Amino acid sequence: MTLLGTTLAGCQAGPVDVQGAAGARDGQDSAAEESPGTPGTPLPDYDAASAVGDLVEGFPATLLTVPPGARVLASSARPSEDGALVEVTLNLRSDDPVETLTAHYTDALGAAGFAVSPSSVPSALTSLTTFVRTATPESPTESVAVGVFDDETERLVTISGQVAAG
Repeated sequence: MTLLGTTLAGCQAGPVDVQGAAGARDGQDSAAEESPGTPGTPLPDYDAASAVGDLVEGFPATLLTVPPGARVLASSARPSEDGALVEVTLNLRSDDPVETLTAHYTDALGAAGFAVSPSSVPSALTSLTTFVRTATPESPTESVAVGVFDDETERLVTISGQVAAG
C-alpha cells in the first residue's frame, strides 16, 4: 500500500480494458456488458479499520500528526493480535520539501521518546527513516517507518508501524 498511489498513477484503463479483464460470465452476452447503464466491475470493499481521504477512527493522531498543508490519502489502524499494539499506516500528499516532512516526524516522534534507528535497507524512496521506542515492563517495543517519495512536483509520504494501544 505504501506506493500504491504512485504505482497506479501511471495506469490508465478504459471501459474495454476493464470489461476485457472481467470477461464474459456464463450465460451472459458480452455485448450486454457493454450497454449503457450496465454496472461495471464492482469496487472493492474496504476494511472498517481503514479510511480513504481521512484519518480512520482510532488512529493515533496525537503521535502521528499530519503536517500542515498535507492531504491525507488513506489511513488504517487495527489492533495487533495480542492487542498490545496498534498497527498503523498513513499515506499523505504534500508540497513541502522532503527535509521538512522528515523533520516534522523526527521532531514529533523524538518528543514522544522515539529514537532514529539506523537502517541499511535499500529503498526506492527519496527518504526512509525508522524510529523505535524501546519497550518498558509496561509496554512492548514500538516502531514507525516514515518514507517520503519525491516525484519533483509533490511528495508522497507513507508511514507504517506498530505503536502502543491507547
